[in-house]
Amino acid sequence: MEENEINRVEIPDWICYERIDNEIIMVDPTTWQYYKLDNYGAVLWEKLVALKGDIKALRNWVFEHFEGDPQQMGKDIDLFIQRLVENGILVKPEVEKNPSFQG
Repeated sequence: MEENEINRVEIPDWICYERIDNEIIMVDPTTWQYYKLDNYGAVLWEKLVALKGDIKALRNWVFEHFEGDPQQMGKDIDLFIQRLVENGILVKPEVEKNPSFQG
């Protein structure tokens, strides 16, 4: 696991999306930007929503349901998440402070 790897993301309530055929169309109503996810991206998105942003569970699900090089699939998932975070479609949760630290 990489040092900067995140295990959970939040999906903002205001992101609107709909499946149309094999794609997902997303709209950010704050900017009116729209995004399109292809079939594979649509499957990842729907599973990520169902898993409430749990990236580790998404990885496990992908490894169980798709054949391929696990290392490459992991990189693909990381890139997918990274691009959605960069575009504001997903949000990294606030870093939790260590509760045992009494400073």
